[in-house]
Amino acid sequence: MNDDLMRLSDLVPTYARCYKVSSQEAAYALHELIEELYVEHGVNRQHPSSVNNIFWVGKSGDAKRTSRAYVLYFQLLSKYFYRLFDSPLESEKNLVNCYCEDDQQSKNIPASVIYFSKVALSEWIVDAGLEVPIFLSNGIAGRQAEGDDERREFQTKELNSISLILNGLISLIKEVDKAHVDQPLDDAAARRASTIRRRALKLRSSRKSFDLGLAVLSLADAAGVEMPKTQKTFRKYMGDYSSCGADKP
Repeated sequence: MNDDLMRLSDLVPTYARCYKVSSQEAAYALHELIEELYVEHGVNRQHPSSVNNIFWVGKSGDAKRTSRAYVLYFQLLSKYFYRLFDSPLESEKNLVNCYCEDDQQSKNIPASVIYFSKVALSEWIVDAGLEVPIFLSNGIAGRQAEGDDERREFQTKELNSISLILNGLISLIKEVDKAHVDQPLDDAAARRASTIRRRALKLRSSRKSFDLGLAVLSLADAAGVEMPKTQKTFRKYMGDYSSCGADKP
Protein backbone atom coordinates (compact mmCIF):
# COMPACT_ATOMS: atom_id res chain seq x y z
CA MET A 1 0.00 0.00 0.00
CA ASN A 2 1.50 3.34 -1.02
CA ASP A 3 1.98 6.31 1.32
CA ASP A 4 -1.12 8.09 0.02
CA LEU A 5 -3.54 5.31 0.94
CA MET A 6 -4.81 4.87 4.48
CA ARG A 7 -7.27 2.65 6.33
CA LEU A 8 -10.27 4.22 8.01
CA SER A 9 -9.35 2.39 11.24
CA ASP A 10 -6.02 4.27 11.32
CA LEU A 11 -7.61 7.69 11.02
CA VAL A 12 -8.43 8.25 14.70
CA PRO A 13 -5.08 6.98 16.09
CA THR A 14 -3.18 9.08 13.55
CA TYR A 15 -5.21 12.18 14.40
CA ALA A 16 -4.63 11.57 18.12
CA ARG A 17 -0.85 11.23 17.66
CA CYS A 18 -0.64 14.26 15.40
CA TYR A 19 -2.51 16.60 17.75
CA LYS A 20 -1.45 14.86 21.00
CA VAL A 21 -5.03 14.31 22.13
CA SER A 22 -6.95 11.27 23.39
CA SER A 23 -8.59 8.81 21.01
CA GLN A 24 -12.00 10.03 22.17
CA GLU A 25 -11.12 13.64 21.37
CA ALA A 26 -9.76 12.62 17.96
CA ALA A 27 -12.92 10.63 17.18
CA TYR A 28 -15.08 13.58 18.20
CA ALA A 29 -13.10 15.98 15.98
CA LEU A 30 -13.40 13.62 12.99
CA HIS A 31 -17.09 13.11 13.69
CA GLU A 32 -17.56 16.88 13.53
CA LEU A 33 -15.52 17.04 10.30
CA ILE A 34 -17.69 14.41 8.59
CA GLU A 35 -20.81 16.25 9.74
CA GLU A 36 -19.52 19.49 8.20
CA LEU A 37 -18.61 17.69 4.97
CA TYR A 38 -22.11 16.22 4.88
CA VAL A 39 -23.69 19.68 5.23
CA GLU A 40 -21.56 21.11 2.42
CA HIS A 41 -21.31 18.22 -0.05
CA GLY A 42 -24.38 16.19 0.88
CA VAL A 43 -26.90 18.93 1.61
CA ASN A 44 -25.79 22.25 0.11
CA ARG A 45 -24.44 20.70 -3.09
CA GLN A 46 -26.94 17.84 -3.08
CA HIS A 47 -24.29 15.21 -3.69
CA PRO A 48 -24.69 12.75 -0.80
CA SER A 49 -23.08 9.92 -2.76
CA SER A 50 -19.79 11.85 -3.06
CA VAL A 51 -18.55 10.09 0.07
CA ASN A 52 -18.14 6.99 -2.12
CA ASN A 53 -15.64 8.86 -4.30
CA ILE A 54 -13.38 9.25 -1.26
CA PHE A 55 -13.90 6.08 0.81
CA TRP A 56 -14.27 2.57 -0.52
CA VAL A 57 -14.40 -1.03 0.69
CA GLY A 58 -11.31 -3.05 -0.11
CA LYS A 59 -9.97 -6.29 1.32
CA SER A 60 -7.89 -7.24 4.31
CA GLY A 61 -4.39 -5.99 3.51
CA ASP A 62 -5.41 -4.95 -0.01
CA ALA A 63 -6.53 -1.40 -0.76
CA LYS A 64 -7.93 -2.30 -4.18
CA ARG A 65 -11.67 -1.58 -4.35
CA THR A 66 -13.64 -4.81 -4.02
CA SER A 67 -15.64 -5.99 -7.02
CA ARG A 68 -18.74 -6.21 -4.83
CA ALA A 69 -20.85 -3.08 -4.87
CA TYR A 70 -20.84 -1.41 -1.46
CA VAL A 71 -22.48 1.96 -0.81
CA LEU A 72 -21.28 4.16 2.05
CA TYR A 73 -23.36 6.90 3.62
CA PHE A 74 -22.37 10.15 5.31
CA GLN A 75 -24.62 9.52 8.30
CA LEU A 76 -23.31 6.00 8.93
CA LEU A 77 -19.69 7.09 8.53
CA SER A 78 -20.37 9.88 11.01
CA LYS A 79 -21.96 7.30 13.34
CA TYR A 80 -18.75 5.23 13.21
CA PHE A 81 -16.76 8.11 14.71
CA TYR A 82 -19.58 8.89 17.15
CA ARG A 83 -19.46 5.35 18.56
CA LEU A 84 -15.70 5.60 19.04
CA PHE A 85 -16.12 8.35 21.62
CA ASP A 86 -19.60 7.64 22.96
CA SER A 87 -20.75 4.04 22.54
CA PRO A 88 -20.38 1.63 25.46
CA LEU A 89 -20.48 -1.33 23.06
CA GLU A 90 -16.85 -2.11 22.28
CA SER A 91 -17.76 -4.75 19.67
CA GLU A 92 -19.49 -2.16 17.45
CA LYS A 93 -16.83 0.50 17.56
CA ASN A 94 -14.70 -0.79 14.68
CA LEU A 95 -17.56 -1.50 12.29
CA VAL A 96 -19.09 0.70 9.62
CA ASN A 97 -22.58 -0.04 8.39
CA CYS A 98 -23.04 0.19 4.63
CA TYR A 99 -25.30 -1.25 1.96
CA CYS A 100 -24.23 -4.15 -0.27
CA GLU A 101 -26.06 -3.91 -3.60
CA ASP A 102 -25.04 -7.44 -4.55
CA ASP A 103 -26.69 -8.91 -1.45
CA GLN A 104 -29.38 -6.21 -1.28
CA GLN A 105 -28.89 -5.73 2.43
CA SER A 106 -26.96 -3.61 4.92
CA LYS A 107 -23.77 -5.02 6.39
CA ASN A 108 -21.34 -4.10 9.13
CA ILE A 109 -17.90 -3.81 7.55
CA PRO A 110 -14.65 -3.66 9.58
CA ALA A 111 -13.16 -0.16 9.38
CA SER A 112 -9.80 -1.81 8.67
CA VAL A 113 -10.96 -2.82 5.16
CA ILE A 114 -12.29 0.63 4.28
CA TYR A 115 -9.66 2.77 2.57
CA PHE A 116 -9.20 6.32 1.34
CA SER A 117 -6.63 8.51 -0.37
CA LYS A 118 -5.16 11.17 1.91
CA VAL A 119 -4.74 13.54 -1.01
CA ALA A 120 -8.30 12.98 -2.26
CA LEU A 121 -9.71 13.50 1.23
CA SER A 122 -7.63 16.65 1.66
CA GLU A 123 -8.86 18.10 -1.62
CA TRP A 124 -12.44 17.19 -0.68
CA ILE A 125 -12.09 19.02 2.63
CA VAL A 126 -10.49 22.06 0.97
CA ASP A 127 -13.29 22.12 -1.60
CA ALA A 128 -15.77 22.34 1.27
CA GLY A 129 -13.91 25.37 2.65
CA LEU A 130 -12.76 23.52 5.79
CA GLU A 131 -9.40 23.18 7.50
CA VAL A 132 -7.42 20.09 6.55
CA PRO A 133 -5.82 18.09 9.40
CA ILE A 134 -2.04 18.49 9.33
CA PHE A 135 -1.24 14.83 8.64
CA LEU A 136 -3.49 14.97 5.57
CA SER A 137 -2.35 18.38 4.31
CA ASN A 138 1.24 17.09 4.22
CA GLY A 139 0.12 14.70 1.49
CA ILE A 140 -1.54 17.36 -0.62
CA ALA A 141 1.42 19.68 -0.12
CA GLY A 142 3.69 16.91 -1.36
CA ARG A 143 1.56 16.45 -4.48
CA GLN A 144 1.56 20.21 -5.08
CA ALA A 145 5.34 20.23 -4.70
CA GLU A 146 5.60 17.42 -7.25
CA GLY A 147 3.32 19.39 -9.55
CA ASP A 148 5.50 22.47 -9.13
CA ASP A 149 8.60 20.42 -9.96
CA GLU A 150 6.90 19.03 -13.07
CA ARG A 151 5.87 22.53 -14.17
CA ARG A 152 9.39 23.84 -13.64
CA GLU A 153 10.83 20.94 -15.60
CA PHE A 154 8.31 21.56 -18.40
CA GLN A 155 9.10 25.28 -18.45
CA THR A 156 12.82 24.53 -18.59
CA LYS A 157 12.32 22.24 -21.58
CA GLU A 158 10.15 24.86 -23.27
CA LEU A 159 12.75 27.59 -22.76
CA ASN A 160 15.53 25.31 -24.00
CA SER A 161 13.58 24.57 -27.19
CA ILE A 162 12.83 28.25 -27.78
CA SER A 163 16.45 29.18 -27.14
CA LEU A 164 17.64 26.48 -29.54
CA ILE A 165 15.34 27.75 -32.29
CA LEU A 166 16.22 31.42 -31.83
CA ASN A 167 19.96 30.81 -31.66
CA GLY A 168 19.69 28.45 -34.61
CA LEU A 169 17.85 31.02 -36.73
CA ILE A 170 20.46 33.68 -35.94
CA SER A 171 23.21 31.27 -36.94
CA LEU A 172 21.32 30.45 -40.13
CA ILE A 173 21.12 34.14 -41.09
CA LYS A 174 24.89 34.42 -40.69
CA GLU A 175 25.56 31.25 -42.70
CA VAL A 176 23.23 32.32 -45.52
CA ASP A 177 24.92 35.74 -45.62
CA LYS A 178 28.37 34.12 -45.78
CA ALA A 179 27.21 31.78 -48.56
CA HIS A 180 26.26 34.83 -50.66
CA VAL A 181 29.23 37.05 -49.80
CA ASP A 182 32.28 34.92 -49.10
CA GLN A 183 34.35 33.40 -51.92
CA PRO A 184 34.86 29.66 -51.20
CA LEU A 185 38.50 28.56 -51.06
CA ASP A 186 37.94 25.00 -52.26
CA ASP A 187 35.40 22.82 -54.07
CA ALA A 188 33.84 21.42 -50.87
CA ALA A 189 33.26 24.91 -49.49
CA ALA A 190 31.82 26.00 -52.83
CA ARG A 191 29.38 23.07 -52.87
CA ARG A 192 28.36 23.82 -49.29
CA ALA A 193 27.71 27.48 -50.09
CA SER A 194 25.73 26.52 -53.19
CA THR A 195 23.57 24.10 -51.20
CA ILE A 196 22.90 26.73 -48.53
CA ARG A 197 21.89 29.33 -51.17
CA ARG A 198 19.65 26.83 -52.94
CA ARG A 199 17.87 25.73 -49.75
CA ALA A 200 17.55 29.31 -48.52
CA LEU A 201 15.88 30.20 -51.83
CA LYS A 202 13.23 27.56 -51.15
CA LEU A 203 12.03 29.57 -48.13
CA ARG A 204 10.37 31.93 -50.65
CA SER A 205 8.07 29.22 -51.96
CA SER A 206 4.40 30.20 -52.30
CA ARG A 207 3.07 26.66 -52.76
CA LYS A 208 0.05 25.90 -50.57
CA SER A 209 1.58 22.60 -49.53
CA PHE A 210 4.90 24.21 -48.67
CA ASP A 211 6.27 23.14 -45.26
CA LEU A 212 8.34 26.00 -43.86
CA GLY A 213 9.44 24.01 -40.83
CA LEU A 214 10.87 21.23 -42.98
CA ALA A 215 12.57 23.80 -45.24
CA VAL A 216 14.24 25.54 -42.28
CA LEU A 217 15.45 22.25 -40.83
CA SER A 218 16.78 21.24 -44.23
CA LEU A 219 18.65 24.54 -44.47
CA ALA A 220 20.01 24.12 -40.95
CA ASP A 221 21.29 20.66 -41.89
CA ALA A 222 23.13 22.06 -44.90
CA ALA A 223 24.62 24.89 -42.83
CA GLY A 224 25.58 22.62 -39.92
CA VAL A 225 23.48 24.66 -37.50
CA GLU A 226 21.95 23.00 -34.43
CA MET A 227 18.15 23.09 -34.44
CA PRO A 228 15.34 20.92 -32.98
CA LYS A 229 15.63 17.36 -34.22
CA THR A 230 11.98 17.02 -35.27
CA GLN A 231 9.56 19.09 -37.31
CA LYS A 232 6.97 18.64 -34.55
CA THR A 233 9.03 20.68 -32.09
CA PHE A 234 9.71 23.40 -34.63
CA ARG A 235 6.06 23.63 -35.72
CA LYS A 236 4.96 23.93 -32.10
CA TYR A 237 6.56 27.35 -31.83
CA MET A 238 5.98 28.47 -35.42
CA GLY A 239 2.22 27.91 -35.27
CA ASP A 240 0.21 27.90 -38.51
CA TYR A 241 2.94 29.79 -40.35
CA SER A 242 5.22 26.76 -40.42
CA SER A 243 2.88 24.89 -42.78
CA CYS A 244 1.91 27.64 -45.21
CA GLY A 245 3.58 29.43 -48.05
CA ALA A 246 6.12 31.98 -46.88
CA ASP A 247 4.76 34.67 -49.21
CA LYS A 248 1.13 34.01 -48.25
CA PRO A 249 -0.47 37.14 -46.76
